[in-house]
Amino acid sequence: MFAGGLLLGVTLLFFAGWLQWTEHHGWPHDTFNDAEDEAYRERRKKSRLRVNVLIGICGTLILTAAIAGKGLFFIAAWTIVSLILMVIVILAGLDAFRTHRHHQDKIRRIRKKAVED
Repeated sequence: MFAGGLLLGVTLLFFAGWLQWTEHHGWPHDTFNDAEDEAYRERRKKSRLRVNVLIGICGTLILTAAIAGKGLFFIAAWTIVSLILMVIVILAGLDAFRTHRHHQDKIRRIRKKAVED
């Protein structure tokens, strides 16, 4: 259980760092052409920073629970991790909804521009 906790904790910390680095430096095929795209990107970066911090907190809690061993802290840490993961799933759903709305609006703007031209 100790090795599994260490592996999972380090993996989550690495994953949170990689996600944040990629979000900051840009994903492949991201295109932000106008001010509305930039506004969306800034909101997305802020939202995803929160999620990445939560993932990092989960990794840290798992590492400390693995080091602490079985006991009250172990149970409390894993309970908090499960609650944080539920929050992450909700935030991911909200991010997907925001992205969907942004793309619908972008397609609408492109169509309107094409009709005007």
